[in-house]
Amino acid sequence: MSDASLKHPVWWREAPPAYPELHGELDADVVIVGGGITGVTLAYTLAEQSATVVMLEADRIASAASGRNAGFLLAAPAEPYSEAIAMWNRDGARAMVTTGRRAHQRVKELVGALELECDYRLTGSLRLCRTEEEAEDQRASLPELNADGFRMLETQVHGNVPVESEGHFKAAFLMPEDGEFHPVKFLHGVAVGAAGLGARLFEHSSVKYGQWRAGLWHVHTAHGVVRARTVVIATNAYAPKLVPALSRLIAPRRGQLLCTAPIDRTIAARPTYAHWGYQSWRQLPDSRLVIGGWRDVALDTEVGFEQNPTEQIQSAIESGLRDLVPEGAAIEHRWAGTMGFARDGRPLVGWLDPEHHVAISAGYTGHGMGMAPACTLDLAALINWKPAPGIATFDPARFNELRDAREGTVLLGAAVG
Repeated sequence: MSDASLKHPVWWREAPPAYPELHGELDADVVIVGGGITGVTLAYTLAEQSATVVMLEADRIASAASGRNAGFLLAAPAEPYSEAIAMWNRDGARAMVTTGRRAHQRVKELVGALELECDYRLTGSLRLCRTEEEAEDQRASLPELNADGFRMLETQVHGNVPVESEGHFKAAFLMPEDGEFHPVKFLHGVAVGAAGLGARLFEHSSVKYGQWRAGLWHVHTAHGVVRARTVVIATNAYAPKLVPALSRLIAPRRGQLLCTAPIDRTIAARPTYAHWGYQSWRQLPDSRLVIGGWRDVALDTEVGFEQNPTEQIQSAIESGLRDLVPEGAAIEHRWAGTMGFARDGRPLVGWLDPEHHVAISAGYTGHGMGMAPACTLDLAALINWKPAPGIATFDPARFNELRDAREGTVLLGAAVG
């Protein structure tokens, strides 16, 4: 991996705005723990509704998975829709795709309202199948997916991949309503918007512990404390570090990517998934190619919180790159990020402990950018004790461990109950 001079995501080429570390004491209606796609969009939504909001990020905004992904905006998970129905039933599968659609709509709305320059494009997305088995599974899902109002069309491999790459794929499917963006520019733009509405955002402010006293949370960092009625866990894979009861429900999984130098021809006109969603790529407006995945090469090792790329997976990604660009391409960036995989594949969104006002939105199973902007709209409604039917199927109470743990559980390092 010596050809990569930059060991961080391509999205970090420009210095982002900086926010202060928390010092002193603050009061708020809601304290959000985490400064990724969930924390930032929730902070904006709540501030838009005139709530007083404090957001605490342990590192920098968009420093974890939200700044380490490929910038896809996809309505549907990678699995064929028939498999989603088998896992979650028809209503559950429909809820997943509806959330993806609503998240894209929310992103588009924010891009327009805040006049964000984040390379947002409505491109559609492509699903490529490397085997006939995969192609038949996708094909068999089309009637149910289309019947539920989500348009997916089988198209030709020819014209959707470079000519010399066509032999690697058996079928292609197009979802016209999907898109792409620059995730870090988007997040920082929304953060600026949230701050403009009065939200107070802090970086390098890791939560050390919390105490529930007299109907308020006292959330402590190294140099400050926030008193708030409601705490929201918005740390995705890292949520079990704050709420130990989640350790059997959300597991850390590593995803790896690389980015080439600009390529002087079109490799991919839209975000592309292949091989059951284990492989993905997109070409940026400056003609660089972002490509990643290949976790299935070493599923047993792509676990935990280590965010350094590995020789084995990077070599596999390079092999996939050669399928698309046989003449080769210089590699400028390599990176990895930690995703939060929920035990049943669906995010946990809602009250962890309604009595003590602890809420969560996490466990997106690799689809946080494509789900969180909608989940936080609904979570804001829930926090304000309004109906939020869009996240009913994501209620954390579906897990017995959490229902049983609500009395006397440990939250943010403090026993409550």
